Amino acid sequence: MNKRLHWLYAIIAIGGLVYTSCSKDDPVSDGESRQSGQNIQTARDILAKSDRVTIIKDTIDKDGSKVTYFYFNQPLDHKNPEAGSFKQYCAFHYRHPDSVTILHTQGYSISERKYFSQPDISKIFGGNYLEVEHRYYKRSEIGNSGEDYKTPSYWNLNTAAQSTADLHDIVTAMKTTKAFNGKWISTGISKNGILTTLYAYYYPNEVDVYVPFCAPFCTEAESSGIGQYVTKQCAKGTEAQEKSWEALKNYLSDGDLQEEVAVLYKAEFADNAKVQKYSTKSITRLMAYRFMKTMFQKFAYHPIDEWADVIPTSASSAKKYYLFASLGKNNFNKRLKELRKLYEIEKEDEYYDYEDDTYDDYEDFEDDDDYWDEEESAAEESEQVVPSKVLDIIYSIQASKELGYFLYDWQWLLDDEYITENDVKTFNRWQTIIRYNTNYETTYDGGKLMKNVLSFVQNNRNDKKCRMLFVYGADDPWTGAAILDPAADDPYVKKHTVTKGVHNWQLNNPHYYGASDKNYIISTVRTMLKSN
Repeated sequence: MNKRLHWLYAIIAIGGLVYTSCSKDDPVSDGESRQSGQNIQTARDILAKSDRVTIIKDTIDKDGSKVTYFYFNQPLDHKNPEAGSFKQYCAFHYRHPDSVTILHTQGYSISERKYFSQPDISKIFGGNYLEVEHRYYKRSEIGNSGEDYKTPSYWNLNTAAQSTADLHDIVTAMKTTKAFNGKWISTGISKNGILTTLYAYYYPNEVDVYVPFCAPFCTEAESSGIGQYVTKQCAKGTEAQEKSWEALKNYLSDGDLQEEVAVLYKAEFADNAKVQKYSTKSITRLMAYRFMKTMFQKFAYHPIDEWADVIPTSASSAKKYYLFASLGKNNFNKRLKELRKLYEIEKEDEYYDYEDDTYDDYEDFEDDDDYWDEEESAAEESEQVVPSKVLDIIYSIQASKELGYFLYDWQWLLDDEYITENDVKTFNRWQTIIRYNTNYETTYDGGKLMKNVLSFVQNNRNDKKCRMLFVYGADDPWTGAAILDPAADDPYVKKHTVTKGVHNWQLNNPHYYGASDKNYIISTVRTMLKSN
């Protein structure tokens, strides 16, 4: 090969690299110039500038970039700094001072895997990344959770005001380092998205754009909207919606099917002596509750075309019903494969990565003197600070104080006498038992905080305090507690509902977001960034 060709290929290769690096949705590549000759600092360089930071370790993202874990020293009570402190766990990736910085408002724990995984919105904008673990969770323990969690006063600081003040202190400290010239986006999904909105409410315009995904706002201790959305709106008008609820009616009206399902239930828990003594009536009640819970989870986390072909009918076997009723958040792939084998269906899921996906939502469960808790918390991880039994209740306690929650919708079954009033009372007790456990003595604020937040969002058009984009899924049950639709021409608050969308924020996965949805979200965020 002659020298001219060598030079030609080299120029093409360099041009490709330049195009790739400038094609990301980053203000740096949208016309803002990088500071010539500026020394690019590392994450460790920046974190070392704060005396409130303790660096823990570095890890690698899937794309090869470095992510640094650190602790940030926080006051237990931001209104009373003398009351003590705790260490808040965070993750930080730094690219460039002119890049967009994504603040992931984690409403739960930061999960650690072999490789760190930034959300798609961070990958798309190609910027810096900061994730903050919620106080009380995992490594951000308050006091001695294992000993004190049944003491009512232990939960006094598990509030929106305190958790958003945590975010405020960290963001302020990071900005003080002078290492961030670019815009900031605050974002999160589900409870993380609630926290994004609360951050806007308490600290408007502290960042440039707030992007909550799938964030519900329950204005009652048990809001009816979400439960009714599951039975009436999820997959509305589709055969899957009709067949799913017909399957539950079939089970509740077929005594022979109930007997056969009871045998399968006892076989699943063969080593549990208490379960073996359950009557068919008790198991029927358990399975009806399980069916409702897993329908919620199927709608929330899995597009309908993943499971629509395995919905049982009146002619289906007990095994098919049992597996479908158990097809929820846990072991979804395993149960689905079993069902497809029974139906002799060969189907590959092209887009869905079961191992990589995570579900952070609070899991309600049966916990009653008359019933065995079939879903005990997983064994405590050796490196985990907060015990699993405590992690399971943190959200429910905050929900019982100020975030609110919901009840499943049983009225339609009660009206047609498939179940009794006593059944409904039992189902509701199972769903609320943690939130009203007398150990914690929580007092609900009557929906005051959530109503104030929704009013803030509604009035923002006039107040011009924040730029916010709310994203929801049309088939996601949590959309039953979405914000009201803003005016179409409102430049400050936008709401986008993904047709057939679920409880997911994987923008780069076409199984969840079509090209038009993704493009709208990206272009809207970019417009809001440039407007600030």
